[in-house]
Amino acid sequence: FGLSAGSLELTTWKEIVQLDFIRHALQGGFQAQLLTNGTLQLIFGLSANIVSQQANYGQGYSQLEKRLLLSKTSEASKMADQERIKKRRQRHNVKNHFLTVDGEDI
Repeated sequence: FGLSAGSLELTTWKEIVQLDFIRHALQGGFQAQLLTNGTLQLIFGLSANIVSQQANYGQGYSQLEKRLLLSKTSEASKMADQERIKKRRQRHNVKNHFLTVDGEDI
């Protein structure tokens, strides 16, 4: 599991099961909780150095700049989402290309 300031290495099945359960329970809020929740940091043995570097990400931006640059509804996020959808469609079309290779439509 990677953080931009470091990584979290899981070495036992116990840790992997814990991570899977917590990620499933928190869904999209896992990384934010990992950076701010002391209990999760203790469970996974994160050092305070990595956490403090991650917590400072985006601190130099105003509220409006954060909304425009870092939000899931920002223009950059929307463009990345459209690109991801486009690539997914291309992969799907390539995967199913054999169905129409002989020239006959289904």
